[in-house]
Amino acid sequence: MDAKAVVQSWHEPLGEREQQILGLISDGLSNREIAQKLSLSLDTIKWYNKQLFSKLGVSSRTQAAATARQYGLLDMPAPSRAENKARSLHNLPHIPTSFIGRESELAEIKRLLQASHLVVLTGAGGSGKTRLALQAAYELVDYYPDGVWLVELAPLSDPSLVPNAIADVLRVNQSGEAPLTANIQHFLRSRRLLLVLDNFEHLPEASSIVGELIASAPQISILVTSRERLHVYGEQEYLVQPLDLPDLEGDVPLDLFLGIESVSLFVERARAVKQELVLQPEDTAAVARMCVHLDGLPLALELAASCVKILPLAALAERLDGRLSMLTGGPRDLPARQRTLRNTIDWSYNLLDEAERILFSRLSVFRGGGSLDAVEGVCADGLPGDLIAVLSSLVDKSLVRTREGSDGELRFEMLETIREYALERLVASGEMDSFNRKHADYFAGLSKRAAREIRYARQRYWFARLRSEYDNLRTALAWSLDGPEVEPGLRITAALSDYWYYVGHHIESRYWTDLALDHLQGAPPVLQAGVLLCIGHLHMVKSNPRQGKTFLLQAIDLYTKLGDERNVAWAWMYMSALNLSQPDKYREGVALCQKCLETFQCIGDLSGQAQALNILGEFTRLLGELEESRNYYEQCLQVVEQTGEQLREGMLYANLGFLAYRRGDYRDALQLTREYLRIVEAFRNDYGILTGIASISGPLAALGRPERAARLIAGAEKQLEVIGAIHQPSDMPEIEAYHRVILDQIGDDAFQAAWEAGSHLTIPELVDLAFEDVPED
Repeated sequence: MDAKAVVQSWHEPLGEREQQILGLISDGLSNREIAQKLSLSLDTIKWYNKQLFSKLGVSSRTQAAATARQYGLLDMPAPSRAENKARSLHNLPHIPTSFIGRESELAEIKRLLQASHLVVLTGAGGSGKTRLALQAAYELVDYYPDGVWLVELAPLSDPSLVPNAIADVLRVNQSGEAPLTANIQHFLRSRRLLLVLDNFEHLPEASSIVGELIASAPQISILVTSRERLHVYGEQEYLVQPLDLPDLEGDVPLDLFLGIESVSLFVERARAVKQELVLQPEDTAAVARMCVHLDGLPLALELAASCVKILPLAALAERLDGRLSMLTGGPRDLPARQRTLRNTIDWSYNLLDEAERILFSRLSVFRGGGSLDAVEGVCADGLPGDLIAVLSSLVDKSLVRTREGSDGELRFEMLETIREYALERLVASGEMDSFNRKHADYFAGLSKRAAREIRYARQRYWFARLRSEYDNLRTALAWSLDGPEVEPGLRITAALSDYWYYVGHHIESRYWTDLALDHLQGAPPVLQAGVLLCIGHLHMVKSNPRQGKTFLLQAIDLYTKLGDERNVAWAWMYMSALNLSQPDKYREGVALCQKCLETFQCIGDLSGQAQALNILGEFTRLLGELEESRNYYEQCLQVVEQTGEQLREGMLYANLGFLAYRRGDYRDALQLTREYLRIVEAFRNDYGILTGIASISGPLAALGRPERAARLIAGAEKQLEVIGAIHQPSDMPEIEAYHRVILDQIGDDAFQAAWEAGSHLTIPELVDLAFEDVPED
């Protein structure tokens, strides 16, 4: 068999990350080397290896590499399409409701069926697998000359009855002493037809029967719906996702709103029970909330739509917070497990073994999912069975989904509807408090690791990781600081100081730090000091020196008593930086910061040295000592080469850009500031992006683009207001100067027009505008 034929019949396609890891395995890299190369955890690589070995049918790295080379699996060609010519034979049921959306999904399923003998639609309960399979089957009726045949498996409880169900549909009779499966194989051998096996998940032992049919009848196709893969050779899995959702922040015309899949389904099903329903523009917010609240699950949307005959849309949206208990209606001719959302999830839950049920309920403590490391750290204790194996099973059963987080780590998450059900199970088990505590402790530990490394070479990783885990961090903070066990919340608050400062979560950080302050009394001194240091640090960007100094002095007192020289120096350095907003105290700030620099040099704290040198550069720039300022910035860059702190490097480019502007080198100023903008954009740091955009306005105006500069500075100021942040005190003199120069260049009317246009731009639009070319002339 040639390589192309092998690839087209390969039983499970590899994802992009799987192909990447398989290639590195083939290159001879160890798991640890692969983890380092891809900036992923070792556990994540082990997870991918297990999935790869399962898909390839191998048991070792050597076998995986050999299989990859033998069959060309790292460069899989696209399968060809078959021709469409057939008679219309089928037993598909009449479906009274129309099919909404999913054009791309239908096209992909039909393509897969033309390329593979076995396609399995997997997905969560209520995600619409059966409806999608039936629609695909209807659209393929003319393609299969021997028909399209639906076999309902939900009523079966014994896997041995599957051949009987197939034989009944195909009208294959038992003959002689041969097994019924052999008779079915004989019947199918010369036929070209499609079998649709609906609801296979509770009959996994019957998977071998499907494999035997595929092997003996080369012209048939089988389309299966199941909560998990069949693990049969030749299988192509297609994960059925929920319907497209509206944007809660969006403001789209009514006709476009009605075209969104989840909205369209809800409205059509609602009209089926209330024919006079006409959606008005003022109804869109309530409908959008319902669609998002129900995760776009077709079953949930249909059940919610059935309630419009007794509740107005706005009232229905309000009540959906208790979605599991409310959505209890449903057509009586449907199976009982489909009549309510709870029954739908019950159907899956009752198929789980003890270990799967325990892990399923424990996973509900995560918000926004969790990494493999987090799941293991929180949920593994006392779990009967291997955690990775049990977690894999829940993924296979579509109760848990996987996705790659912004930090590159694989994440495990539930649809919110399913998570709510799992949370009820956790409460019923009596383990709720215990696992909330484990969850908070884990994320307190994660935050502490981040705080240790976020000023060094892994800074970008930790920003991405904290961004991925931010919903979990919020959950842990809320549970701890609103409950009896405040220590984890205080640890998290203290550790997030740099993250909040750089990212610009200034409004939210104020909320959490205020809450932490209310719980400081009686806490261990080291936690009290950490929280106070965090608050003092955040006041640097709020230009509130009086309050900032109050908190920092308390932190200094505590750290001094604890003998913590390093954090005493950090607190005094933040104290010095508070003087950046007070021109009469610039010299006092310089003297204080120089003392901190000496301490950092004595104890070997490179990140402290970098911060102190940067602050000294700011003071001397504000004092007009530009050459001295440049020296401090360049010394800081030399230290940053050792720490690998990219954000600090970016800030130095921006600061050197200010100096270039001051000496009239406007194109150099533009290039330096754009380099800062590229770095903060890579970090997805909105606060840094906005300060960079404002800083670009001056060089742009000087290079003959004052109207564009006005739009940029206006957009930056508007977006900073939205996130509740202001410019660094040391940058304000430069930004105010740019503002005056632009106004002088174009006049009041043009300035106001450009300002109005810029204030409506989004952050991505502002970034694009900032990088537009500027001609050399």
